[in-house]
Amino acid sequence: MPISPTKLDKPNALKIPNIAQQSLPGSEFSLRFLATGESFYTEIKLTHGILNYTYFEDTTGRCEKWIKNSPCWEKNDLKTISMALPNADLDNLYSIVKKSGVLALKHETFGGAKTGQRHYTQRLDISIDGQQKQLLYQSFPGASKKPEAFAMLETALLEYARDLPH
Repeated sequence: MPISPTKLDKPNALKIPNIAQQSLPGSEFSLRFLATGESFYTEIKLTHGILNYTYFEDTTGRCEKWIKNSPCWEKNDLKTISMALPNADLDNLYSIVKKSGVLALKHETFGGAKTGQRHYTQRLDISIDGQQKQLLYQSFPGASKKPEAFAMLETALLEYARDLPH
């Protein structure tokens, strides 16, 4: 079947893919930030372009004077809100992961808690272009500084979660 001359006369438009679209075929871009303690719960997950924000909000004040070494909240106290992120936001998060240096961090655990020392763990899980990275930060008085790359990605995820319609 001959090709129509009108199709040949049209210039091919060069389409430059967005950053998120440049990820390797078949690889999943996902992020997860988790921070929990006796009176707080924050989990932000990005999978398949959907941002899920699960949190505990002490609306009754029951955690105010909590002294037990266990959470004052229960699983059914947690609230979750979700939203599909636009491609521009996915591209931005992808770019932050790539440019922050988080994938190049040499250690997996930061903060410097000694064995048995009381601390709160903040966890960051990253899956991008076939690479997997799991990072832990141990928060306690006197902890070493959180790596800038970890903090940058944590802040970005918290900002996106905060902006979700409640």
